[in-house]
Parts: sequence; C-alpha cells; structure tokens
Amino acid sequence: MKIIEHLHLEHFRQMEQLELQYYDAEFITPYQESYNWYLFRPDSVVAIEENGRIIAFMNLLPVKPPIYLQIAQGTFKDSLMTTADIEDLTTSPEQVYYFLSCVVVDSLYRKSPAVRMMLHHYLDVLDRVEQSGYRIQSIIMDNITEAGNRFAHRLGMKHVCISDHDSHIHASDYESFKQHVHASYPMLSR
Repeated sequence: MKIIEHLHLEHFRQMEQLELQYYDAEFITPYQESYNWYLFRPDSVVAIEENGRIIAFMNLLPVKPPIYLQIAQGTFKDSLMTTADIEDLTTSPEQVYYFLSCVVVDSLYRKSPAVRMMLHHYLDVLDRVEQSGYRIQSIIMDNITEAGNRFAHRLGMKHVCISDHDSHIHASDYESFKQHVHASYPMLSR
C-alpha cells in the first residue's frame, strides 16, 4: 500500500468507480472535474494504491471564502464544485479555508493504515502552507453518511448545520484538527 506520487485521468476514473460503491451519483463530482482540481492544485488530492488499483483517496481543497461560507450555511453541494471555487494560494489573502470534501476507503481496507496515511500526508501539506505565511482559518466537511459524521467527530469537528441537501456540516480550527489527527490516528512506528 502506497501513496501515488503522480495521478492521471485514469486514476480519477477509478476513484469515481470506488466512490459510486458508497454514494449516490448526485453526490459525486464527475471524474474529469476532480482531475481538473488536481491539475489546478496537485496537493488537493491524495490517493493510495494496492496491487495497481486505488483503494483509498481524500480531497482537501483550499476554497474561496464565499464558497466556505456557502458550505458552512449548508447551501453548497460539493459535487458541483469547479476549479473556480478553489483558492489560488499564489494570489490569496493570508487566511485560508479548507474543505475536506471526500474521504473514500474500499471496504476491504477500512482497518488498514490508509486513512492514517492520508491524514498525515495532509498534515504535512498544511504545515507547508502555514510555513509559506498563510494562516489556516478553518477546515470544514460535508458528510452524507453516519460514518462520515463519526469521522468528523474523531477529527475534533463540531456540527455546524444540516444542509439543504440533508447532509451534515462539521468544522474545526486547524490546531484542533491537527491535535485530533495525532490523537485519533497516530503514525505507526516503522
């Protein structure tokens, strides 16, 4: 099991197929658009493969403040997000808002270190963002499953609202998120 260094369009097709096993199509971003996110912000998608197939992936995107506000108000459906909604950190303000928009793990790998690996990958990404002079204001999630709600709770996120598409919005400040990742998903010694 390893993190894929460079993702290609075919990987995004695989991710979409994996996601369709757990979510209705109306909640899934078309694979081409997810690939566009990746081309715009390569650090916004992390995927893990085993035996040549994707078994887990996660999206963590810096979003523009108006998009963050819509998510927090429960009026934004992330399956409709485009690259225009993603913050360009080369021109953005000092404060950055992140959207943890998707976490998918193949059912055969739920007890594997996949989630731990992806979360720690993102802690490294977020640390680099902060070292570049940005302040991570908040991380938000939009969950459509009870498993997603439990995951948000383990990440120290607080319930914000129920969205207009019947999902649950959770959010956390970055320091709390980081502390909860380390406490709930500690890195295993090698």
